[in-house]
Amino acid sequence: MSSRPWARASAGAVRRWRRARSVAVLALGAFVLAGCGGGGGGGGGGNSGLSLSVSPLNVAVSATTAQPAPSASVQASVSGQQQSQQVYLAGKYSTNGIQSVSLGGSTSPVTVTITFKSPASLGAGTYTDTLQLSGCYDQACTQQVTNSPQTVSIQYTVTGSVVQLTALSPSSAVATGAAFTLTATGSNFTAQSVVQWNGSARSTTYVSATQLTAQIMAADIAAPGTASVNVLDPVNGPSNPLTFTIQPPMLTLNTLSPTSVAVGGPGFMLTVLGAGFSSSSIVQWNGAARPTTYVTTNELIAQIAAADIAAVGSASITVQDSTSSVGTTAPQTLTIVPVSKDATAFQMNPAHTGAVTFASVSFPASPTWSVDVGGTPSYAVIANGKVYVTVTVAGGSSQLVALDQATGATVWGPVVIAGKANAAYDAGRVFVVSSPFATAATLEAFDAATGAMAWSTLLTGQYAFSAAGIGGTLYALDQATGAIVWTQSVQNGDNSDPAVTADGVYVTYPCWTYAFRPATGESIWNNNTGCEGGGGATPVVANQLVYSPNGVSGYNGSVFNAETGALAGSFVADTPAAFTASTGYFLQTGTLRGVTLSNNTVLWSFAGDGQLAGSPIVVNQYVIIGSLSGNLYALDGSTGHQVWQVALGAPVGTGSVSLQLSGLAAGDGLLVVPSGTTKVTTYTLSTSP
Repeated sequence: MSSRPWARASAGAVRRWRRARSVAVLALGAFVLAGCGGGGGGGGGGNSGLSLSVSPLNVAVSATTAQPAPSASVQASVSGQQQSQQVYLAGKYSTNGIQSVSLGGSTSPVTVTITFKSPASLGAGTYTDTLQLSGCYDQACTQQVTNSPQTVSIQYTVTGSVVQLTALSPSSAVATGAAFTLTATGSNFTAQSVVQWNGSARSTTYVSATQLTAQIMAADIAAPGTASVNVLDPVNGPSNPLTFTIQPPMLTLNTLSPTSVAVGGPGFMLTVLGAGFSSSSIVQWNGAARPTTYVTTNELIAQIAAADIAAVGSASITVQDSTSSVGTTAPQTLTIVPVSKDATAFQMNPAHTGAVTFASVSFPASPTWSVDVGGTPSYAVIANGKVYVTVTVAGGSSQLVALDQATGATVWGPVVIAGKANAAYDAGRVFVVSSPFATAATLEAFDAATGAMAWSTLLTGQYAFSAAGIGGTLYALDQATGAIVWTQSVQNGDNSDPAVTADGVYVTYPCWTYAFRPATGESIWNNNTGCEGGGGATPVVANQLVYSPNGVSGYNGSVFNAETGALAGSFVADTPAAFTASTGYFLQTGTLRGVTLSNNTVLWSFAGDGQLAGSPIVVNQYVIIGSLSGNLYALDGSTGHQVWQVALGAPVGTGSVSLQLSGLAAGDGLLVVPSGTTKVTTYTLSTSP
């Protein structure tokens, strides 16, 4: 038995507590008999005339789990014949609900104070104990007075506190809003209390017995409706629920994707972003409803017909919703622009069709200019009065140079780029993706007029590129700031140069083809042929079909509907093909073939010098292709008859499918041809394109 002494100087009394398991023993010193009278003396066994009285003999207390520990007391007195006689009081008690017992006073009657355990530590229930008190003539309590010992029965009832939730602040929020802190006010909260949102716990901070705070996530208020909020306490149980209202956001139209389209193009899916959309929301084109698909409260997709963009101009886009108090949103403008004459990406445009139309075309006898760029040139970007070329130089790094379209003179650059690189152009800026070996890649933006860097964004963890497509991840960046807008993971891949249209962003890897929504990155569709492989290649989107080189080797692949992903056929090619509205031009095992797209009939074949290489391009009705022997050919697209040939003296068309991509480009009336390891040669095909 362990001993824990406690002493108090009071009329010479010394008190000690000793506790053994669930029973505590109390030994006390003397106290003075306060009564008066005569007779008697010492004696034991109750023969002295002294008698112990304890009152009450039954004690009942109660508390809730939220309250502090209660206490109670009994009075112990000894009556007898002798005044100022010392009597000793001893006792023991059980400890089911009792924390401690103490005595107060040094004369009879003595107050015995019972302190109970914390209700919260016990939990709800009934706890019974006994307190046994003995009056003794001696300190060892070998001789007891009459009526000793006396037993006090004790009942301690603990009830669970009723947790009350009386208020929420805020009590409502607008759907699609940001995460926020919810304050819950009520009663009988404990440090273990947790706020629940529709039955799921939220991160909770205990402030007081009447206040809690909880972190509510943006996902919790993603859609209009209501949420049931209550407080769950492990001791006291759940509170009453309160309703949190998630209000529909005000009907608003914020952005369109795309914001402009080329005149005469095919129909497309317009992404409309805003707030407060519902299944009743309808996208309107110049006030007329268009077939609309509800995606979320922030996104709608509208089907725009080819007839809607048949003429240059603009369209007023609104969203109408009969269930909204707003009715119809303020408009956003979509611009219908002339077809670009620029060459802005690999195969001349973001869809990689390899086709451009000038006002007229004639083939010259000699080049307009030819320059040595000091390294291996990529395909050319032709825009803004300049020809932009990335050049691979010794050591594996690159340079970006801007040449004058008229003379070939250097306008600015070279700008040093780490690793191999390719470029694209839009809205007055040149965008360059570079990928040093075994190092994270970078996408940089340069002012097209001056070469000044606008921004640079590190694409961490990605090591293999061809343009904006990355092995394992596809990135979309804000053109103005370089901020990453969205990313998407892909399988089996690196080195896929995305094809981009108003409908989607398309990338291809062995066995896999993906389509993503340009504005949001959400998946439109994907296709897996079930094979295994690694790498990537450049898809082409033409006539609302995706030509996906998804084979394990070579450039052969599948044809899919661009909007639905439905399989539409297959194709065979060495490199990305070029397309008009009715004909595809495929290099197949070194032979160029014109193929009628409606029935896959071969119109003609052209082998040239037997060393044709690279991707063909189409300018008006002419197909142009180079050869590894240095020849450059132009053919009539309808018949395959050769109409022009020049010799450049160095290989034309390497057929590379990864950084650095190289190939022919035609734009702004020019045909720009990279050849050999240093040359860029330009021919003027149209003086007024």
